[in-house]
Amino acid sequence: KNGTQTTWHEHQRDDPELRALIEHLEGGGSTVPRVFSRVLPTFAIRQGLHYKENFGDNNTPWLLVIPTDLREEIFQACHDDPTSGHLGYSRTLARIREKYYWPKLPKDVHLYTRSCHECQRRKKPPTKPAGLLQPIAPPTAPFQQIGMDLLGPFPPSTSGNRWIIVTTDYLTRYAETKALPAGTAVEVAKFFIESIVLRHGAPEVLITDRGSSFMAQMTQEILRLSHTSHRRTTAYHPQTNGLTERLNKTIADMISMYVDVEHKTWDEVLPYVTFAYNTPVQETTGVTPFQLVHGSKVSTMLDAMLPHEPADNERHDAQVVAQRAEEVRQLARLRIQDQQRVDATRYNLRRSDVHFKPGDKVWVWTPIRRRGLSEKLLKRYFGPYKVLRRLGDLNYEVMPDGTRTSSRRPPRPEVVHVVRLKPYYAR
Repeated sequence: KNGTQTTWHEHQRDDPELRALIEHLEGGGSTVPRVFSRVLPTFAIRQGLHYKENFGDNNTPWLLVIPTDLREEIFQACHDDPTSGHLGYSRTLARIREKYYWPKLPKDVHLYTRSCHECQRRKKPPTKPAGLLQPIAPPTAPFQQIGMDLLGPFPPSTSGNRWIIVTTDYLTRYAETKALPAGTAVEVAKFFIESIVLRHGAPEVLITDRGSSFMAQMTQEILRLSHTSHRRTTAYHPQTNGLTERLNKTIADMISMYVDVEHKTWDEVLPYVTFAYNTPVQETTGVTPFQLVHGSKVSTMLDAMLPHEPADNERHDAQVVAQRAEEVRQLARLRIQDQQRVDATRYNLRRSDVHFKPGDKVWVWTPIRRRGLSEKLLKRYFGPYKVLRRLGDLNYEVMPDGTRTSSRRPPRPEVVHVVRLKPYYAR
């Protein structure tokens, strides 16, 4: 709409800095603004318009100098328009430099592309993912700290089961599992009492996700009576309970080796594969989970069938046996700590240490699926949100900023892991 030569002429002369430069070029003797002084010989007036000589690789010998009030239109045409494709900084800058010039063009392109609302909602940050690895310190005793999760749903078994509840001990790596019909809070609570508390004692810490069965009032009351602290992972970040998540995958892989073709007998296989998981030497601890829990090596049917090393004839009292078992556990704990340090060093090479302050505005990554829409075309980030406070090293409490109106529910605080956050840049 401002494309006529007369209009461009008027806009250039209405810009205070360009007017001073034009008057100088026309012999008016005006003082040249500092932003133009270093490249003054490259400017010229051609057919009444102000141009800058082009020394770039493209074939355009002269670049039209854009006044301040028309730069927004150039950005819209060279970045926002469908023919420009919301490309990033480098390509947007190259597109503008083909025909146009103004002082501090690279800086302006950086600010414009960084603050583009549509780009921020869709594109991942061009930096390393946020959040350094913060290993969970291994406990000092078996089943002092455990992780729990529900695996499924599976096809209904012959016995009517569809879920597996999985628990792993953070010191010994020992697993307890059970097939469940529905994975309800009642079933979870019953498993916690019968398979954990009555076998191993009440744990001090239980780590779960925010599933309804774990958040239910019944489950919370049993944990309260057991004096068990409940730590919950943040939404869309199951890595906090990574030990249990890895166990889920291992158990599923092992079941798949033995299940029938109709997938009706997976729950019958479950006790056997759980035993198989608990009895080999664990790579990190150097000991079997079974031995760390029970204080002795497991005897299998194979041991009864084949000759094996004779047992030590030296007799030990219970105190000596218990002491040796405890020494093995503490050695396993030290090995876990050593491996955690190695893992953290390797992991953090690919991560950045990002911090936000209360009041900062951020985008929150939220995976969504909608029937009839392509997941590849959906927006990845929602917001802006305002940071309310920092919770530990990696979690933040955030609240929708008020300009977000996509939800009918009143805004309420959410706890979000830093890996799901990125800065919000306003325009």
